[in-house]
Amino acid sequence: MQTVSPLPPRVELPAVQQSLQWRARPYELLRSCRERLGEAFTLDLGSHGTYAMFSHPEALRDIFTADPAVLHAGEGNVVLKPLLGAHSLLLLEEKPHQRERRMLGPAFHSRRIEQYGALVREATLTALQDWRPGQTVVIQDVMQRVSLRVILTAVFGLEGGARAEELSTRIQAFLNDSKFNLGNLGQLRGDGLQSEAWAAFQRSLERIDTLLLEEVRHRRAVRDFERGDILGMLLSATYEDGAPLEDAVLRDELMTLVVTGYETTATAIAWAMHWLHAYPATLARLREELRGLGAEPAPAALAGSAAPWLKAVCQETLRLHPIIPVVARRTQATFRVRDFEIPPGVTVAACIYLAHHRPETFAAPDAFRPERFLERAYSPFEYLPFGGGVRRCIGMALALYEMKVVLGLVLSRFELSPVDAQVRPQRRAVTLAPSGGLRMRVERLHT
Repeated sequence: MQTVSPLPPRVELPAVQQSLQWRARPYELLRSCRERLGEAFTLDLGSHGTYAMFSHPEALRDIFTADPAVLHAGEGNVVLKPLLGAHSLLLLEEKPHQRERRMLGPAFHSRRIEQYGALVREATLTALQDWRPGQTVVIQDVMQRVSLRVILTAVFGLEGGARAEELSTRIQAFLNDSKFNLGNLGQLRGDGLQSEAWAAFQRSLERIDTLLLEEVRHRRAVRDFERGDILGMLLSATYEDGAPLEDAVLRDELMTLVVTGYETTATAIAWAMHWLHAYPATLARLREELRGLGAEPAPAALAGSAAPWLKAVCQETLRLHPIIPVVARRTQATFRVRDFEIPPGVTVAACIYLAHHRPETFAAPDAFRPERFLERAYSPFEYLPFGGGVRRCIGMALALYEMKVVLGLVLSRFELSPVDAQVRPQRRAVTLAPSGGLRMRVERLHT
């Protein structure tokens, strides 16, 4: 008779130690737990609650095909509420989530994403225009500036002016503040010793909110909906009953797009640069492919079928370093995952990082081998860098498009070399990025 347990084996460390390790070195914590306890284990993350972690593909199938009424993803993202707001797509559940996702979906359709190609190219070339041989650049910082320019134009339709400049400056300062990463956010709010840090967080966010709402109200007042940006699309959209989106809803959805888009693609590009320069033969193969696209490769060529190795490089980077290491769901009723009956109130977590490092799925899982994505296809429960099921990241296609175009443009124009001997994962606002932002030296300019 099959034995059914309520929870996977627990990690035998005090909750405080588990929480500290999760905040400081999550990859190491996840790996050590898998080595000691297997592919399913339970973490006690203190104020964040109990996490039942799973990484076997069949367990992930159970999670991502579950009834959304039983597994609440918004509750799993509750740490983001002070930042994104209650109306954020990431915080909504069931029918409200479905409604907002339908509203946002057209903004990320493939035809619209292709229209952003010239914008991504221009933002990239602007960021690279001052690079010279012998110069040291911080890849993460440069790529975040590219992402922010794309966001301000594609999301808000802002291409200059005082509001755009202030919004750009404040967003960068706010999201680059090391105190405000996901590992610390819950602690800042609840720890009296950090009250001044929490007050600073709120002051910074309030000014950004003011700028966002000023832009929303200005555009609504002059009925400027036709710039081709996401804000204009949302301002002209209505719900099934004909009602427009309220300002508070627009603020939360816009902030969600800013926060999730600002450093995620930039971090992925930085990791790709790190791994390519650690594997010279892989980099040489990519340069050869890029040369075949001409001296000035178009965004469509970089993002399309003409560059399969570039796509595989991006896929392998996201395997080794998924945008976030886990996606969480809070149980609303008893929920079965393989041999476990998870009780209500527990967070069920699909551990993307461990799923991507299973030797049973990926041979030599710690090696950078883009060719694996040209040799076979993987199921959405084996390879899932943007999550899965009905909550899969709505911006996935845009992120991959931007990643391919930016990476292709940089490597078509420059040869670089690493500055730091060792690079480790380091928490930023919402991602785990290369330590130091990945410093590289410009060795040669291709003209």
